[in-house]
Amino acid sequence: MNSENVKYFGVNQKIYRSIFWLGYIMVFVAAFVPFKDDFHKITINIVSFKFHFDQVLHSIVYFIICLYFPAGQYLGLTLFKNNSFRKFLFVILVLATVTEVVQLAVPSRAYNIFDWVANVIGIGVGIAIVSLAGMKARRELSRE
Repeated sequence: MNSENVKYFGVNQKIYRSIFWLGYIMVFVAAFVPFKDDFHKITINIVSFKFHFDQVLHSIVYFIICLYFPAGQYLGLTLFKNNSFRKFLFVILVLATVTEVVQLAVPSRAYNIFDWVANVIGIGVGIAIVSLAGMKARRELSRE
């Protein structure tokens, strides 16, 4: 997408980056919020196992975060000046790790390795989609 389209959508580099960092900070702050109830565990008696809805939410959140990167690319925007994708990946992996480790110090919260694994799964699926979209775009450009 060219700069005319970016102007049409009313998005510029500064706003794009600000929205990303605001969301980043919000996810980080959420790690410090104590929960009183164990709302994320759902017991399904059909097969008698516990489904940890919380971990599904972790994956979804990090998947959505990953989609922010190609959305910016589509609009001709980047989060970082150089090596944007590598820095993006590093920053979200740090967020996924720090938000789980910090819960060791938060009352009514507990560190759970499976929450971190769910974060990484969401990142992995998001990155896979970003990569596939990039490959498809490159193929379409090479055909023209």
